[in-house]
Amino acid sequence: MEFAMTFDEVSMETSKSFVFALQELKNLRPQLYSAADYCEKSYLHSHHKEMVLDNLKDYAARAIVNAVDHLGTVAYKLTDLLEQQALDVSTMDLKISTLNQRLLTCQVYTNKEGVRQQQLLAIIPRHHKHYILPTRFGQ
Repeated sequence: MEFAMTFDEVSMETSKSFVFALQELKNLRPQLYSAADYCEKSYLHSHHKEMVLDNLKDYAARAIVNAVDHLGTVAYKLTDLLEQQALDVSTMDLKISTLNQRLLTCQVYTNKEGVRQQQLLAIIPRHHKHYILPTRFGQ
């Protein structure tokens, strides 16, 4: 059973996804420093420096590819987040326009009703009619 997510839920998921991708990118830094220390120690204490150097080159290339991949993921998630926020703004703009149209409709109706009532008052005579009763015969 699938359920539709609200705009707020989609926006929250998109934000979480971006923050998670950014955190993964930040987590690469200490890992790369740790790997660099290990590589340095391996090179200094190894008798097969050429082989260690080749391994270090391969590792560095993979680490750069991995970092660039993480940057791409962060960029994609950021773009997704900005697109979601632009959609949210567009949706809110549409809702505001709808409310403005309803308000305008109410104002037009109120104005027309006021004019109609004023016209009704103009038709009704403002002075009371006086009736003169005929005097009775013989009085």
